[in-house]
Amino acid sequence: MSVKKILVVDDEQNVRDLFRAFLDDMGYSVTTAIDGIDALDKIANERFDLYIVDIYMPRMGGLELISRLKELQPSAVIIVTTGYSGLDVDFRSIRNAAFMYLSKPIKPDELIRAVEAGLAHSAEPSKSSTSMIMEEPVYTDKMPEMLLLHGFTLEQELQFKSMGITTEYKAGESITMDREDGSMIFVERGYVNVYYNTDLVDTLKEGDIWGEETFVNPTALFTTLKASSDAIIRYFPRKKIIEFFTYSDKSLTDRYTINLIQCMYIKWRRSIVRLALATRTSPIERNI
Repeated sequence: MSVKKILVVDDEQNVRDLFRAFLDDMGYSVTTAIDGIDALDKIANERFDLYIVDIYMPRMGGLELISRLKELQPSAVIIVTTGYSGLDVDFRSIRNAAFMYLSKPIKPDELIRAVEAGLAHSAEPSKSSTSMIMEEPVYTDKMPEMLLLHGFTLEQELQFKSMGITTEYKAGESITMDREDGSMIFVERGYVNVYYNTDLVDTLKEGDIWGEETFVNPTALFTTLKASSDAIIRYFPRKKIIEFFTYSDKSLTDRYTINLIQCMYIKWRRSIVRLALATRTSPIERNI
């Protein structure tokens, strides 16, 4: 039996190295590429049984690569990965091309199941690469903090988190935000209701963040927060965040700013969905 060939396309070296080591141990032949252009160069000289493709990459991203790959190899079996929240990915663009979608961080057992299923599908030429029904991603807004710190090393992530001040709240207690200097919170445990005047506009759960826009505008907050259950909140004062990036490489500040914009965009999308559901405005629902 010939060794199955897998191409891993991801702009993060640690991800490429991790996937290669893990899949090598499973007995597969693994080639890596740093982005879509690099992948096309390798595809021109070799045919692979399975492709693992990240969505967000420089020069040529995953969506364009998938489109080009399908032109070259219509039966290609592709597993799509991304570290970003599922809400910002246009699944309509990949549903008919990708075999499966995995959201980072990817657990080893998830990767094993995906690779084995993909290779099994690849070995059945009578089926088209789109005959499998791709699982609908579950929009859980999982860990926005991971998006906020996307691209950070583990050491940088730990240093950033160490700036936070943890406070416990009982159900019904108000959560104070620094409206003068700005602050961000991270919900480590429990649920927090967000109010505009007296109207409930959002509910934060474990892993959610709030107030990240104060990094740009310290007085941006116009909502009030109240714990709807016993909760543990980690505060990040804006002054400490600025100090952290003052002594960091500029590229890290740029990365954080991009992530920040992405977080705010996802919140905007979520708010529109909530508004559409509340008002039953079908044209809005169709455009989301």
